[in-house]
Amino acid sequence: MIISGRNGEVSWDPTGGATTVPILSLNAFTAEFKTEFEDVSCYGDVNRVWLPGMKDSSGSLSGFFNSEELALFEAAEQDTPGTLKLVPSTTEPLVFWTGPAYMDASIDSSLSAPKLSGTWKAAGPFLLNGGVLSATAKAARARRLRQAAPDAA
Repeated sequence: MIISGRNGEVSWDPTGGATTVPILSLNAFTAEFKTEFEDVSCYGDVNRVWLPGMKDSSGSLSGFFNSEELALFEAAEQDTPGTLKLVPSTTEPLVFWTGPAYMDASIDSSLSAPKLSGTWKAAGPFLLNGGVLSATAKAARARRLRQAAPDAA
């Protein structure tokens, strides 16, 4: 179902646990899940041939500065990852991405309301929850998780 982003939510747990708390005053986030590819083209190939490598999970956050909500700046001070939860809409609260992440923050203050922005980068498996994945996507996710933690398989 297509939904409005006006009910989106970004939550954070600085301890890396599962109890995330919404970061107030944010009004946008992006998430990119791009896979790097290695060009393995050889003599005689009729076109370029690519081999997938690691998936990168990262993105950005933005909103307005609120002196009563400094969670993004506190997250930027940490040298250990916390748990980040990205919900496109709280009207469908079971569909979200979550995982350990590092964050940074910046502020742009001028004559208008100070703008807040930051980026996040995954520090471990950053996964879609609640979405319906195809059997092929589920198998690929399971392979990546086994490769990330071979002793746990």
